[in-house]
Amino acid sequence: MAALTVIELGRRDYAGMVEVQERLAADRLAGSIGDLLLLLEHPPTYTLGRRSEPSDLLHGAGWYRERGIEVSRTPRGGKVTYHGPGQLIAYPIVDLRGVGEQPAGADRVDVARFVASLEGAMADSLWELGIPAGRIEGLTGLWVDDERRDPGDFTGADAASAAPGLTRGSIRKIGSIGLKIRRGVTSHGLSLNVSCDLEPFDWINSCGIETCRATSIAVELGGEAPSVESVGKAVVASLASRLGLEPTTGNPADFGLAEANPANSVA
Repeated sequence: MAALTVIELGRRDYAGMVEVQERLAADRLAGSIGDLLLLLEHPPTYTLGRRSEPSDLLHGAGWYRERGIEVSRTPRGGKVTYHGPGQLIAYPIVDLRGVGEQPAGADRVDVARFVASLEGAMADSLWELGIPAGRIEGLTGLWVDDERRDPGDFTGADAASAAPGLTRGSIRKIGSIGLKIRRGVTSHGLSLNVSCDLEPFDWINSCGIETCRATSIAVELGGEAPSVESVGKAVVASLASRLGLEPTTGNPADFGLAEANPANSVA
């Protein structure tokens, strides 16, 4: 079984990690490194994906900076989202051509299956904590719904049927996905709200959905939450299993990451 090398990085600034991912994805494409999964947190940052529109930000960049939040453009897909301390970030640098069965043809990969694996890994981790969550067709990311008590209850859920729940707040977003895939190699990935401040989500049209409310593990558990590190371990175990890879622990220094963004790194 091929390895998935997991590297824990603490807290790193967003712009620096974009550069890191570009470098590592190029190395993976060249075959000089194997598949990686980077686990970390970001300082407060809004990231604007390739589909972002000016209306997604409800205030100017200066207004956000006054509140300690940076605004950064990103090469991943999707629209605007928020990252901050207490949120698990997982960035897979994976060559999908070596993962499971892929479509025939040069550089063709099953992106939908990979997205489903990321969503499933988050859902598995939440269900271990007693939180039912699932995907909603037509809406990216992972959701909780007061009317769904089991992950299987999300079967058949779609954007149209979810609209009333989104408006009244009974359907809330707990995890986001945004990817960049170049010649079959992935970068960027998922964010899962563990115990982060949720107020910054109210200052944007999160993921382009005006009625989108955010939630977290801490909120869903009534204020108690496991550590970001323990949730990361659960996500790693599920994602590696879904991809057919064996998780191993990597040393950041082996990948030129020990001194990246030292001012923002934490133990």
